[in-house]
Amino acid sequence: MKKIISLITILSLCLANDGKISGVTYFDYTHNDDGYDFELKRQYLNYSLTKSDDLKFKVVFDVGRTNKLDGEDNRLDAFLKKAQIDYNCDWWTTSWGIIGTNTYGVQEKNWGYRFIEKSPLDLNGFASTADLGIGFSKTLQSNIHLSLQFTNGEGYKKPQSNDFHKTSLNITYGEQNISKNNGYNAGIALSTEKKFDPIFMFSLYGGYATDKFRFGLEYDMLSNDDFHPYNDGTEYTLTSFTSNFKYSDKINIFARYDLIDDDNENDMNGENYLITGLTLDCGNGFIIAPNVRVKSFEDEAADSENEYKIS
Repeated sequence: MKKIISLITILSLCLANDGKISGVTYFDYTHNDDGYDFELKRQYLNYSLTKSDDLKFKVVFDVGRTNKLDGEDNRLDAFLKKAQIDYNCDWWTTSWGIIGTNTYGVQEKNWGYRFIEKSPLDLNGFASTADLGIGFSKTLQSNIHLSLQFTNGEGYKKPQSNDFHKTSLNITYGEQNISKNNGYNAGIALSTEKKFDPIFMFSLYGGYATDKFRFGLEYDMLSNDDFHPYNDGTEYTLTSFTSNFKYSDKINIFARYDLIDDDNENDMNGENYLITGLTLDCGNGFIIAPNVRVKSFEDEAADSENEYKIS
């Protein structure tokens, strides 16, 4: 896999004579029970190149922290998140390399505020945002979007560790980005990874946006994932509702509620996650978002966790 990544990177450098460089940074100030801190959450560095109407190329570097566990190194690390070539032909668009996965993107745009919080699927480990593989996509009658992908299954931060691969399918009807455009969408996303006990993920979602309001709803299911952070092979379900009210050209008020639980009636693993706040558009791509986050638990003995952030 490393050889393939290196080859794609070299190709990008060879073609980098008229491309476009851009970037985005996520940072916040947090107040919680542990104290106060400023944090650089994420930095994306993008390079894109359009050689013709049929051939496009994109490289994305993701800079963030990997300290998911106590005692782990908390320095910023850079990862090659995308090294994607898109080729259009008469039948479909082919994408290969380290490509953006097709199971979460529309839902994330229905939410609309990645810089405040990850999409529910990404946040809870139901899906990876990028992976090494190949994909085919096509739009029918201008509003039916189909995507089929074959990938390693480990995501972009891990090498191929076994002989199993992931197959993912997405079917979306309607506007794919209601955070930018008015309209509606509805769709399903499926992925399966054939292991000794196959891993299966299912997502049913929809969204609606007008000049003033935007709403999103999704229902997700993940089964037989022994590598999930808190899964022991049982089935997990995730429900998320998002809303946004455009108060003015500069101010939006938003709320999101996630509910995740498993199918084991003998434990108390359910969690509720609420985010609410507002965004202030300062112009030139700079947005400030004061927000409150409350996480509560099915286990009544566990205390709720509150955070106050400026993202």
